[in-house]
Amino acid sequence: SLIQSYVAESRIELEQARLLVLKAAWMMDTVGNREARTEIAAIKVAAARSCQAIIDRAIQVFGGAGIGDDTLLPLAWAYARHLRIADGPDEVHLRTVARQEFRRAQERIDAREAAPAPVGSAA
Repeated sequence: SLIQSYVAESRIELEQARLLVLKAAWMMDTVGNREARTEIAAIKVAAARSCQAIIDRAIQVFGGAGIGDDTLLPLAWAYARHLRIADGPDEVHLRTVARQEFRRAQERIDAREAAPAPVGSAA
């Protein structure tokens, strides 16, 4: 059913966010915040988006009551939306992730170019 699908999607999104939080926290503890900045930026986007999507599904299930004063869902949705801009908009965090990915890709290219040719290969 549709409700089962919503529950499954929400469970999956929650687990993804939890695991990313754990990875970011582990990296902060083991290699420091600077080295964990990609994961920190990623979780700021992923957790807030997941939260908002899950609340949005709940609103959808409740129908008109989901946007009325009889539930806390409208307040929860507004709070979740606030999370997506409170520590910088998603775009700022996405830019951080993208820049790090580009930097890592360039480092891999540079490392390949600097590596000596294998013995016996035609250079």
